Amino acid sequence: MYYPEDIIRDVRERTDIVGLVSGYVSLQKKGSNYFGCCPFHNEKTPSFSVNTKEQFFYCFGCHKGGNVITFLMEMENLTFPEALKELADRAGVTLPEAELSPEEKRRIEARTRLYDMNREAARFFYYQLAKTPDGVRAREYLEQRGVTETYAKRFGLGYAPIGSASLYRYLSSKGYTTEEMEKARLITVRGNRVYDYFFNRLMFPIFNTAGQTIAFGGRVMGQGEPKYLNSPETEVFNKRRNLYAMQMAKKSRRKEALMVEGYMDVLSLHQAGFDNAVASLGTALTQEQALLIKRYYNDVVLIYDSDKAGTQAARRGIPILEQAGLKVRVLRVPGAKDPDEFLKQNPPEAFQELIDKAMNPIDFEMLVLEEENNTATVDGRVLTVNGMAERLAGIESDLERQIHIQDTAEKLKVDPALLAKKVEEIRRTTGLLERRQNRPRTEEQGPRTDARMQLLGVMMHRQDLIPLLRRHISIEDLKGPDGADDLYAQVADSLFRHQEEGVLVQKADLISLADQPEDQEKIARLVQMRLPDTQENLEKLLTETVRSVKRKALEEKLTRLTAEENATSEDLRTMQDIIYERKSLDTLRIRLRPEGGTVL
Repeated sequence: MYYPEDIIRDVRERTDIVGLVSGYVSLQKKGSNYFGCCPFHNEKTPSFSVNTKEQFFYCFGCHKGGNVITFLMEMENLTFPEALKELADRAGVTLPEAELSPEEKRRIEARTRLYDMNREAARFFYYQLAKTPDGVRAREYLEQRGVTETYAKRFGLGYAPIGSASLYRYLSSKGYTTEEMEKARLITVRGNRVYDYFFNRLMFPIFNTAGQTIAFGGRVMGQGEPKYLNSPETEVFNKRRNLYAMQMAKKSRRKEALMVEGYMDVLSLHQAGFDNAVASLGTALTQEQALLIKRYYNDVVLIYDSDKAGTQAARRGIPILEQAGLKVRVLRVPGAKDPDEFLKQNPPEAFQELIDKAMNPIDFEMLVLEEENNTATVDGRVLTVNGMAERLAGIESDLERQIHIQDTAEKLKVDPALLAKKVEEIRRTTGLLERRQNRPRTEEQGPRTDARMQLLGVMMHRQDLIPLLRRHISIEDLKGPDGADDLYAQVADSLFRHQEEGVLVQKADLISLADQPEDQEKIARLVQMRLPDTQENLEKLLTETVRSVKRKALEEKLTRLTAEENATSEDLRTMQDIIYERKSLDTLRIRLRPEGGTVL
């Protein structure tokens, strides 16, 4: 999809990047930039920066970067046109009709129909629950569980009837094809027969944070397995990246998120006034879900079932949440297996008291170890101490680790020095002492690529030097090894054209040249590049990079010519010219005058 460059710039300039990013990341101003913990990877030390002057973001840890459009695309899983339209609506900019390629048009239409089809399916399920005799069993079940009609409607609950193809017939009447329904995972095709994916189930629509219906969860009515069934993944539904009821919880004014296991727990909590409750979608907690919580909350209370499975799920989830930069506490519901059961027996105020008294993860781990091991015996105490030492070894903060060592030693009645020694042994043998933040490998490797990146970085930061560099470097020199246009050539072409027009290029404009996130990250890395701090070093950099880029381009051109079986006399003259030009690079020297002028 193509929009005029000035329209894209207008939308971008009317959007406050700090305001947009602050809706997902807690930012603090340091100098002229803002910093926070990156929403794209797990970190505790802020390495995510927002440059207000140039209107772009960049993470020094995972190297993701881009402008406001890129950010919204990444955070909400939107296409470029979808993100641009949302920002344009916010900024009050009317977008013109855009030119679509046939492929783009098919993709956008298919995605839109998928959302619309899911919405129609939710309407069908809701009608079956609320208005038909078939839904009476599901209505009775909700009444028994204490779910009011108001909250059943607010959550869009429905019923999938027993009939094997009821939804299929309904969606067919709305103009949707069998192929579309199968891609949405709403039906199953076996031979010549079509079956609804869900039947005889209480239905829970699943929404993304924008409020669009993306999938369903269904609880069987009566006997049947599995008890809960979720939609398979589709183009718009990734269960690792979404949380049940997050579209509501993100609007809550409560300070912490409540992470529970099931749909009914979420429903009961919201109905009791705890509109900050969310649940995973039939899977163990994932890093993506933890980062999704981090967009809207800094604290989370983990409330899993009190049985063995729930306890182990909580133990697995704690480090994932902590790595996302969340402050975690754990709540064990006394006298009930889950929040839903507790709230049926107690008022909301009693549950709030439980939240206020929720344990920190270290106390929770000790409680679990003491339950697993008989601490009345020597062997049981040793197992508990060793288990706690392993847990304490994972605490990165020296101060926090030391405090917990003192507290744990006191509770277990062991010498704090001995426990500290055990913890340090574990940290040393497991490599925790040498742990460093992993830096992802960049795809860009090789001397010519590095030279092209450096050269473009100079041109982006010092556009006054472009006329000089154009005397030595052409777009052809910056293309890929096969001579095809690539990202670097596109960036250089934009810089050259704007320089000819006497227009200063904004760095955020250059990021918009790339359609793919990985290409946007490459440009963002160029934006972050620092130039040499002295004129002498800048001259050396320019001389070396121009030589490297030009020499490699000439060698590739010479290789292509020598590979020709029937070389013409013109080809031979071109080869001679290349050899001469390559040799002349040895004497190339670039000099800059103090006022920015250039001499050779």
